[in-house]
Amino acid sequence: MARAAMRSKARLTITLSHDLLAKVDRLIDKQTVRNRSHAIEMLLRQSIVPEVETAVLLAGGPARRGDIPCLVPIGGKPLISRTVEHLASHGIRRFVVLAGKRGDAVRGHLGDGHHLGVEIEYVMETRPLGTAGAVRRARKHLESGPFLTVNADVLTDIDISGFIRFHRGENTLATIAVKPRQVEKNYGKVVLEGNRILEFIHRSRSGGISIVNTGVYLLEPEVLDLIDQDKPSRLETDVFPRLAAQGELGAFFFQGIWFDVSTPENRRLAETRWRQSGGSHHARHD
Repeated sequence: MARAAMRSKARLTITLSHDLLAKVDRLIDKQTVRNRSHAIEMLLRQSIVPEVETAVLLAGGPARRGDIPCLVPIGGKPLISRTVEHLASHGIRRFVVLAGKRGDAVRGHLGDGHHLGVEIEYVMETRPLGTAGAVRRARKHLESGPFLTVNADVLTDIDISGFIRFHRGENTLATIAVKPRQVEKNYGKVVLEGNRILEFIHRSRSGGISIVNTGVYLLEPEVLDLIDQDKPSRLETDVFPRLAAQGELGAFFFQGIWFDVSTPENRRLAETRWRQSGGSHHARHD
């Protein structure tokens, strides 16, 4: 991957009308959009970059107490079905399900996706490869453009459309959706510069910002080149720190609903919140 060449930029002189330039200037907020050049680049990317239409669902996690986490019922329907419906509402039409030994059970619930109005493909693991290794195994399905990667045992109402817009504006190889945890000490910590994650630090060290990695990522195809084929590895510990060190990892903060349903307590909380919201992914968190 010749990332340095991809990052090189050419100087270009353009002429705009005053009214159009004024509209460009209104996009500048000094944080997400830093200046006129950044604003114009963002607008161009939004108009010509490939649409994000593919999502990878990491559904190969181990069963706990006899349950497959992504198949636990939320509002009477398997969680993974809720996740597909939520992503499809934001324009995701193609899904690649990465499943382990229980892939047949997941396929039994989702099928080919026709009844949900989407296309679903399956990539089975013959042995555990970790989150990164599993994504790398599905490479042939993911090289056409940026793709979402979502842990299938998570219930969240994250605004996927806003997440995609943010990623495009930051122009990084990867973006992680995170929830801040300023007070609690049981979460990972990062060093930030603007919206970029520069370093992951152990929670025992001082400094940094405590966050929850929500398991929702947006990745460019070039990230696949950082993953060894058929070798166990994890996005969270083997890939993201490398991207952070290169300034290629963004952090999208959100305050919505998020539950990892792999524990019985969180499962009960998720079910309660779902019912309180009236069965909507878009109900806001307290």
